[in-house]
This record gives sequence, C-alpha cells and structure tokens, in this order.
Amino acid sequence: MSNKGRWYIKLGGSIKGPFPNKLIGRYLVLGRITEDVLVSQDKVHWSAIKSYPAMVPEVVKEAGTPQGKRALMLARIREDERSSLNRNAGESKSEAVERRDEEDPLIQLHRQMRDDVLDQYNKKPQIQILYYSVAGFIVLALAGVFIASNTTDDTPLADCDAPAQPDINWSGCNKQGEALRGRDLRGGDFRSAILQAADLSSARLQKSDLSYANLSQAILLSAQLQNTNMKGANLRQANLQGADLTAANLSYAELVGSQLQGAVLKQAIFDYAIWVNGETCLPGSTGECLIAIKP
Repeated sequence: MSNKGRWYIKLGGSIKGPFPNKLIGRYLVLGRITEDVLVSQDKVHWSAIKSYPAMVPEVVKEAGTPQGKRALMLARIREDERSSLNRNAGESKSEAVERRDEEDPLIQLHRQMRDDVLDQYNKKPQIQILYYSVAGFIVLALAGVFIASNTTDDTPLADCDAPAQPDINWSGCNKQGEALRGRDLRGGDFRSAILQAADLSSARLQKSDLSYANLSQAILLSAQLQNTNMKGANLRQANLQGADLTAANLSYAELVGSQLQGAVLKQAIFDYAIWVNGETCLPGSTGECLIAIKP
C-alpha cells in the first residue's frame, strides 16, 4: 500500500477522513492523534500510523529525548499559530477550551498572550476594520489552498535522508553536528529541525525557513542568512561572526551567549528576541536590539 494519497482514520469506533499525509502529520505534531491510531486508504486494510514511518514527522519520532521534547513543543506552538484565525469548523468555544485543557501549559500561555493582543486590537474600531479585512483575505486565501489541496498531490513530506541541496525539506529532522560547511541550502525548509552544533560556516541559507529550529552551539561563521525566517529559533551560544542577517526575521529567537561580531544586521527583526546578555528586545527592534531602560 502506498504511503501517499489520502487516509481514513479510525477513532473510538468511528471512521473519519479521508485526510492527506500532511494533515495527519500535523495532527501527530499537535498531539490530537498518536502513532498507534489505525489508518487505511480503502477502509478494509488497517494499520497503525507507526507502520508507515514516512508519515510520522521527524520531530515526533525524536520526542523521547529532552531536546526532541523541546523541539516538539515549539513545533506545536508553530502549528497552533497557523490556526489562530481559524477555529476548527463546528467546534464551539467550550469544546475548544475542553480540548486545550490537556495541552502543555507553555502552549496555552503562548495562545493566551496571542489572544490578548488580538483582543486589544478588537477594542479599537479602526484597527478592528483593518483586522477583519485582513482576516477576510486570509480566509479567502485558505479557501484557495483548500481547493488546491483537493485537486493536486500532497505537499512533499520532510525527507531527512535527502542530500543537502537548495529547497531541501528537512523540517523536524535531526541533523545535530552535521557538517554542512559551504553548502547551498537556499530556500530550504528547516522548521523545528535539530541543528545543534552543526557546522554551517559559509553556508548559503538565503530565504530559508529556520523557524523554531535548534541551532544552539551551531557554527554559522560568514553564513548567508539574508531574508531567512528564524522566528523562535534557539541560537544559544551559536557562532554568527561575520554572518549576513540582512532582513532576517529573528523575532522571539534565543541569542543568549551567541557571538555576533562582524555580523550584518541591517533590517534584521529582533522583536521580543532574547539578546546575547539575556535581555528581551523591545518591539520595533530592527537592525539592533532595543532594550528597555531600567528605572
């Protein structure tokens, strides 16, 4: 039986679906289903999801280790952000609260902070109009994506065994200590990947997605990181000397103990990032970390 296509899920005696691979992987990350849940493409032959390793995101496979558990938590936060404007169809507010009671407290805190910000926006009529306009556009865009997903093949899953190359999908993969010096990785997907202590010296990572990746102690000497998404990335004690971070998004990133001597920070975003000295950067930190003046 092919690992591609659409799958039915058997939950509590009921059959749901069919769902694409990508959505099943997302449900695994969010903890809504486990690897022991039965799936089938024909509703006749059923097997546990873990029987199809390619369907299980690497970040879920690594959840048994302390680092893997942290990576999974960050991946759940990232996936939850994608749903911030679109509550599940048919789910009431009380049902949503009941379902979320079992989630990690940090994820609940992240959602509460996000919702509080949105509530403040909703109190201002002018911003509220803009907010709903943007929300309407997003809904239309999501509708287009939904239609496209039902008429085209699934988005490729991460291929952790694929060689380093442009546009590589290593999202959630464990590449700890990997030797990637000088490699061309432009446009790659490294979301929630474990790249701790990896050697990325002079690597070309322009326009790559490194959001919530673990890059602690990574060597990024003279790395090309222009226009990369490094939101929420763990860059503790990373060596970024001489790296080009022009227009990179490092909001919420952890930079404690990192080395930034000679790095190009032009137009780089550091909103809410934890700076090298442990201070939190203020909103509007572009090209530098703005730190609140203590009384």
